[in-house]
Amino acid sequence: MIKQVEHAFVLKCVAVIITTCFVYSNLRYVIFGPEGAAHIPLFIMNKALSWSGLATIGLSKVLRQPEASRTAGLLGALMIGMHVVMALLILRPEYLGKFFNSIDGMRMTWKGEAAILSGVLGLACLTCLAWNTATATKKADKSIGQRSVSPLGINTLLFCGALHVAFMGWDDWLEPTMWAKFGYLPPISMLSFLTAVIFLFARKATPQTRGQ
Repeated sequence: MIKQVEHAFVLKCVAVIITTCFVYSNLRYVIFGPEGAAHIPLFIMNKALSWSGLATIGLSKVLRQPEASRTAGLLGALMIGMHVVMALLILRPEYLGKFFNSIDGMRMTWKGEAAILSGVLGLACLTCLAWNTATATKKADKSIGQRSVSPLGINTLLFCGALHVAFMGWDDWLEPTMWAKFGYLPPISMLSFLTAVIFLFARKATPQTRGQ
């Protein structure tokens, strides 16, 4: 019964996270921004999944119950995996022009390459975390089955994620005037960076002892 409650709680949290990220992405880029509704299925959804996936993985770090932590971690990994596939499909000058040089528009800039490198490092870390987590859930040994997702692994992943989004959009963060065509809403890369930093320094909730 307790596990069912924990599972339902995690699913509700993830639903709130992805809904918030999706609505915000549409507000910034479609309602106030220049993008049309035709780009919601891929371009907009890609932004929502990247942010919500990072937030969900961060959530897995602070959840107290191991089962809830693993569930959130695996859901976050799924969203990041979907983000990677979508990002590869739109990794073109037509979608991400600022990552390509202005001479021929074919080769990436150093910021573009640094963003890809940090993203690949984060993906490698995520793969190791997902593998270890999935393996641990199949173990019959209770000492293994009760382990949460590795905080060190999550911190490494959050650090790589913070670098990834910083290389992608830090120049836009320093120019609020550039937010005008997006309804003055902050860039998702900036919000993703703040999300990663917050969870990077967050600690797992600990139960309080009665009588204290």
